[in-house]
Amino acid sequence: MSARALPVIEHCWRVIGVQGDRSCPELTEHIHCRNCPVFSAAGQRLYDRPPPEGYTDEWTERIAAAEDRDGAKSMPVILFRVSAEWLALDVKLAVEVSPIKTVRRVPHQTDDLLAGLVNIRGELQPAISLSVLLGIDVQAEKPGAAVHRRLLVAERNNARWVFLVDEVDDVFHFSPNDLGALPGTVATGSLLYTRGIFRKDDRAIGYLDPDRIFAALKRQFR
Repeated sequence: MSARALPVIEHCWRVIGVQGDRSCPELTEHIHCRNCPVFSAAGQRLYDRPPPEGYTDEWTERIAAAEDRDGAKSMPVILFRVSAEWLALDVKLAVEVSPIKTVRRVPHQTDDLLAGLVNIRGELQPAISLSVLLGIDVQAEKPGAAVHRRLLVAERNNARWVFLVDEVDDVFHFSPNDLGALPGTVATGSLLYTRGIFRKDDRAIGYLDPDRIFAALKRQFR
């Protein structure tokens, strides 16, 4: 007898199935009720049933409210330091953080922006000196400051870049409401590539503009 030919029993798995007296003849073939098409069909009917009145509208409002709340309170970024400046990049652009590795200079390359090529998981990737790109004064770092150099691998539009940084802190969530405006007189240096400033503890952190950062790299190495 096939499962389809069996008489319909409400919640049969609880009556004659594994949760009942196990008298169902289909258990010989299917071993467990979860493998039986009758059980699967009952589950599908549960999903296919119409929702209660107002259910869809209620959850639409809940999800929209959650998106608004998260958008207002949670911008995930990875924090890192270049010389004396703390910066933040959208975490979705960060592929990985790697310990410092050998960076091999490119022959006849005179542009300091390209520090060289570095092996990341078997592939050679361009290693970018962020201090050069952002115009950060490497002499500004406080004497005796701890240095934990890392490689921050970032990717956008299928192009991957390796940023040389002096320290990586952590992933941090900040609110766009906490993003301060840039000084109107700023036209050069790291703030040229920054959307705004926010604070974490006693640090002022520049939130990098990925559009400007990656556009500049694309222009330089097209």
